[in-house]
Amino acid sequence: MRFNRRATLTVAILAMTSAVSHSLDANQTIASFENPSTLSNWGVVNDSVMGGVSTSGFRQTENGTLLFKGQLSLENNGGFVSLRNRPRNLDLDNVAGFVVRVRGDGRAYYLDLRESRQMTAGSFRASFATKDGEWTETYIPASEFVRQSFGRPYPNTPLRPQSISSLGFTLSDKNPGPFSLEIDYVKAVARGDANDSSSINSETERALDSSPEAIINLAISRGVPLFNSGNPDACVAIYEIACLALLERNALSQSTKTRISQSLTDASQAQSFTRQAWILRYALDDALQELQEIL
Repeated sequence: MRFNRRATLTVAILAMTSAVSHSLDANQTIASFENPSTLSNWGVVNDSVMGGVSTSGFRQTENGTLLFKGQLSLENNGGFVSLRNRPRNLDLDNVAGFVVRVRGDGRAYYLDLRESRQMTAGSFRASFATKDGEWTETYIPASEFVRQSFGRPYPNTPLRPQSISSLGFTLSDKNPGPFSLEIDYVKAVARGDANDSSSINSETERALDSSPEAIINLAISRGVPLFNSGNPDACVAIYEIACLALLERNALSQSTKTRISQSLTDASQAQSFTRQAWILRYALDDALQELQEIL
């Protein structure tokens, strides 16, 4: 499938210009484990409910995180372990996605969301990768969650964030053996105010038709306040969009575009949003310096 480049760039710059209106201060931590009493709200559900023999358990670590570990088995038609919390009112009416910070074992896990309206088995789930023995932060858009029941997907059933009452983690990668997932937190990321759409669209058109310098300056003006206010993830999103937009422009040399591409790759492999933000900021600064030298 081919995409119109202008339409793609419009969407990218729209995200960048609208980022300032996101209610990021309203980001909500919906799972953390510093308080030992919170663990009483969690429990495991394994394939033993269907005759399998997989085992799992969890505990609080000395660092105030939750360690979920055990043994995945495919015997007796089994093959899954899961951790979930009790239903409660999460008030996630304005959610764009979720951030999970975990230290895994190199396996892929699911973040599970359950709605209060669900009367049958199943959940909305989205997968995320882990790195063996390393802490990672992963942003998962709400649009990536797919309804499933007993492993069967129902892609035409939309997730209603305002109805989410429970979350959890599942491993079902069909690879028998020990597993370990240490969870620091899960955060809900707020969505921007839709009432600002008219002014955002106007600013988007101006940015789309403006110079590469304007795109860089816009990204920095949007990103720096977010970074300084403790939202490096939002800053990274803006810088990334700006870098991608610059790759579409002819004003930059191929060597600078190559450095931008490499910075995008390096940032994707960095272990924290703070490090990602600085990698991309340096790329933007280099591009701006080249443009100023041309002038």
